[in-house]
Amino acid sequence: MRTLQRWRGRVHGVPRGVDLAVLYVLVVLGVFVALHTQSHPDRARFVQESSTNLVNLRRSPFRVLVLSSVVVPGKSGLLILVPLAAGLVLVQRWLGRAATVVAFGFGHVGATLVVATVLAAGLTHGRLDPSVARAPDVGVSYGLACMVGLLVARVPRWARLPTCLLPLAGLVAVLLLEPDFTALGHIVALVIGFGLAVLVHRGAQPVTRSCAAPGA
Repeated sequence: MRTLQRWRGRVHGVPRGVDLAVLYVLVVLGVFVALHTQSHPDRARFVQESSTNLVNLRRSPFRVLVLSSVVVPGKSGLLILVPLAAGLVLVQRWLGRAATVVAFGFGHVGATLVVATVLAAGLTHGRLDPSVARAPDVGVSYGLACMVGLLVARVPRWARLPTCLLPLAGLVAVLLLEPDFTALGHIVALVIGFGLAVLVHRGAQPVTRSCAAPGA
């Protein structure tokens, strides 16, 4: 009986804060494998139909917002799952499962909608090619950028400014050197993460003070 209890304790303790990352990575890998068992035209069609471009967002916004977050079209895109899993684990161990899902959703959906608004405005004023309305846009990178921004709150105060500026400067440089709506989306997602970090940090201060009050 004691052996069974110890085994249960180990099994229960191993996935603490890891289950969300494992589940998400498995779903993305499952979709990737299923996608690459299809012919190239079918695969391209599925990616196009899962993209959060303007046409799809008008037709079925909820469907494409969900699907686009689990579709990685190329093998090279799988490499991003490693830092993404690490970010999800760190945030879940810090804030919990529900807060992690909400934060990731804010990054993915928020960045997508801001980019869509910018593209719609550009098309309305004739500044962009009409083909951009059907441009493919799938992947997990918006969520990762938001996780990076959020985790800034866990960095020591003296290192927060350079930690914020480094990824932001890198993404701005990418946008300037190779202007693209996805680069803008990554910047927006990162800034959303920064905003969530500020909210979490301010929300934690009253709790810390109230806990410290009895011992003062």
